[in-house]
Amino acid sequence: MEIFKNDDAGYLKWMSSHIDGFVFNRFGGTNSQFNVLHRSTCSFLSREKDEDARTVVEKWCSPSEVELKQHASTVLGEAMWKRCSRCFRLVDSTQKSLGFTAAVESERTIIEGPVWIPGEAAVMASSGEREWKQHALSIFKKHVPDTSPQWIDFDFRLPADKLYRKDIDNIVTPLLESARDAGWILPAFQYLGAVTSRKIAASTPEEIGVLVTPKIGPPPLSQRGEGVLIETELTRLDEKTVKCELYEKAYELYEQNPELRFPPRSPLAMDIRVSVNDDGRRKSIHALLKPCIDGTEPILGHPKDQQPQPPHLRPTFQPQDEMVCSLTFDVRGGTSNSVSVLICKHSE
Repeated sequence: MEIFKNDDAGYLKWMSSHIDGFVFNRFGGTNSQFNVLHRSTCSFLSREKDEDARTVVEKWCSPSEVELKQHASTVLGEAMWKRCSRCFRLVDSTQKSLGFTAAVESERTIIEGPVWIPGEAAVMASSGEREWKQHALSIFKKHVPDTSPQWIDFDFRLPADKLYRKDIDNIVTPLLESARDAGWILPAFQYLGAVTSRKIAASTPEEIGVLVTPKIGPPPLSQRGEGVLIETELTRLDEKTVKCELYEKAYELYEQNPELRFPPRSPLAMDIRVSVNDDGRRKSIHALLKPCIDGTEPILGHPKDQQPQPPHLRPTFQPQDEMVCSLTFDVRGGTSNSVSVLICKHSE
């Protein structure tokens, strides 16, 4: 457990690296309404009016809910504090419906949903992306969760002949924007830490659409097994820097081991983990998704098997990302700016 008092910088740094943690607002006194346990993503903790004064009221922070509950009961007394009815309500009701017991400390589970959006995902304006986004927006607005999800899962059901013609990042991005516009996600994607997605061939026209599931907490670590791992430190987190520095590392791997490059038309899976050294907030997952995929071209491969160009020749960044059928993208706070990408053969 860590305690922050008149230390907004330290508190915000802790928050950025503990998206599935817990925060206890410790006013003291004997009124339980003012001593409240929150999830770290609770909207109450990020109110604009508290900017630059978030730790005037002492904050107890821990990755363990049980630790904070025990400490609160010991220091304040059993009846002198409460859990936030806003950020715990949906999780509690879901756990009860799924049969979880009170002994479960922090179940990472669905907070509301899943939500079904029928229709074929569009990726370009000429193919109806604007209409698709409006269609998705209207459905998202009917299912806005009380708590902004930390992780959203997209399960795309596509026509069989389109499965390898739509880049996974290009079908995820419009839905992220629609979810944001509907109020699921804060405007800057500040507390969305992870996105997972899959592309599956639909058997009938009625099955075409996307199943969207909002969840609490980050996705589990990859269980994919063997693959090619690309890792690099990042000097900055803008789109060009991320793409170029990742490309340099991927090209270095390719030069040393050309056989690591995946051949054209290979169904693939990717796990991308970005660590952000940011005291105030996590970098937008929306802004990082495409450059993290584009920068892996020397290993990910090219649709027409064109050989990768050395970084100094300013490559065109044309990876065969249409062959990526499964994606995990996770962004969280850390001690440095870095990215690691695991690329594997896709298995059903």
